[in-house]
Amino acid sequence: MGRFEQFFKPRARPLLGVDISATRIKLLELEGRAGAYRVLSYASEALPPEAVANDQIVDADAVAAVMRRVLDRSGTRTREAAIAVSGPTVISKIIDMPADLDETEMEQQISFDAEQYIPHAIDEVNLDFQVLEPDPDNPSVNRVLLVACRRENVEARIGALDMAGVKVRVVDVEEYALQNACSLLIERTPELGGETRIAVFDVGAQQTRLSVQLNGRSTYSRELSFGGHSLATRLIERHELKDMDQLRGRLRTGDLDTEAIAGEITDFADRLAGQIERALQFYISAASRDEDVDQILLVGGATLYPGLESALASRLDRPVSVGNPLAGMLASSAARRNHVDQEAPALMVAAGLAMRASR
Repeated sequence: MGRFEQFFKPRARPLLGVDISATRIKLLELEGRAGAYRVLSYASEALPPEAVANDQIVDADAVAAVMRRVLDRSGTRTREAAIAVSGPTVISKIIDMPADLDETEMEQQISFDAEQYIPHAIDEVNLDFQVLEPDPDNPSVNRVLLVACRRENVEARIGALDMAGVKVRVVDVEEYALQNACSLLIERTPELGGETRIAVFDVGAQQTRLSVQLNGRSTYSRELSFGGHSLATRLIERHELKDMDQLRGRLRTGDLDTEAIAGEITDFADRLAGQIERALQFYISAASRDEDVDQILLVGGATLYPGLESALASRLDRPVSVGNPLAGMLASSAARRNHVDQEAPALMVAAGLAMRASR
């Protein structure tokens, strides 16, 4: 691979959005463009414990084996993918560059200056950049987003998918894939547009991401070291279930309803509400901000637990609802058989990656 990796640039041909988290692989394939997407394929499978740890692939063989099962379940014929990296090996900075530089000149300049922006040797990382906007105070300067990731992290994910017969064509960053999918939330829910300031909390197994949205743009983001893994573990043990997939199945069919998991949900909602309040207070106080949040949207795997939305709403002083990036989309029969309708709120990163094929 070259020094510059395609973190941002879209591809015209179909791509699978492949989200490799600490606990699962999720595959989503979309067709169409903004305002007219439909779901072509979807599947999700659990990863073995410790196959992925600290945002890095530890057991590539195990990841490849799960990826092959995901492909089989989804029924897709596409074998090119967009993936995402995350964690401490990913560094992003906004830098200023002369507005009169073309892309080649910017790449050369960034390569020359990179070591002043990142704490790793230049030959140990992949870099990419994206021009954001002109500096409002100096039109001769552009604000440029620079992203770097340790090469070993990128190559481990590419290698695992290659073992499964999938070629990685785009590498993104999970934070930006989430922000990309937030545009779908606004698009599918027009009342959230305009001057409504929305805090999107993506609650995963081991961490939660916050993205504050205003006028269709992300104005703030943060990662929280909090997730739903402990809740899942408690429910699996209490109800003597085999694994997470069996828990998800029982929740989906209603065998485990709101009443059956009320005690665990109450405890989790208390802790999650505390995390949300602290994160929003930090947002409001950061950089002397005086604006507040109008609406909280909850997405991620935690949305699969019945009763959590209402439990959070009773604990927070802002409106709370579950966000669905695929709301109103047509979906193939195979995707529906794989429960894409019920699991859509947990597919923000996968959706943001799948959108790279058509934007």
